[in-house]
Amino acid sequence: MTSPGESTRATARIVGIVQGRDIDSQAALELEPHALVILWTRAAPWRLAFEGIDGVSQTDTQLTLYLASGDVLDVTGDDALRTLGAQLLDRACTMPELTRGLRALGSLRGAPGTAHDAWFAPLLTARRAMEGVSDPLRQLSLMDAPRLAEAMAKVIATLAAVRAPTDAPQQRAIESVLEEDAEPMFTAYARMALAAEVLRASAPDTRLSDWRRWVETLREAFATTDESWRKAAKTLMPDSQ
Repeated sequence: MTSPGESTRATARIVGIVQGRDIDSQAALELEPHALVILWTRAAPWRLAFEGIDGVSQTDTQLTLYLASGDVLDVTGDDALRTLGAQLLDRACTMPELTRGLRALGSLRGAPGTAHDAWFAPLLTARRAMEGVSDPLRQLSLMDAPRLAEAMAKVIATLAAVRAPTDAPQQRAIESVLEEDAEPMFTAYARMALAAEVLRASAPDTRLSDWRRWVETLREAFATTDESWRKAAKTLMPDSQ
């Protein structure tokens, strides 16, 4: 496996129709960290950002690129092309940063402490487990939305018990408020579960676009977990607000 900053190259024949134009030409293909560059022998290079590739299908000697424009390119080559195709899928499904921009996580304004850490623990544990994993199905297994929702429901019950350890009615009242605070979070997890089912069933021609849609629901899950904690903190620690 090449490092993220290292380029991978292959020489191949490319056949297809792009924007109504027939293509049948030899070219060199170079893989960058976030794009595939096609270096034509008689035309200016094309730079295909991964976001512009909806899917990839690969055999030993052929790579089929399904573009977001609806166009398809059939690429035929040798072992170098097979390596490039594997690297393309690996890099295109590298998990992006998910916590940047969150206001409560890791911030003094987020009322850090035991309750704060417990609230974010299920999501952050799953995120750490995904570190370095680029296979979409493995990512789905590690960041399982129903399992996360179940874990968060247990966290809420535990925090309510800690807040009112000897008063069962008060515990139930606090748990109810926390569940209401966390409603957007649980809704986001439900959306993530639906996107995960689509990704699990996706065909090669839509695998990358379906993966990106799932990642967007994952971003939403992080954002709503962060926002829900800001509300929950006021319930759990009213004197600190």
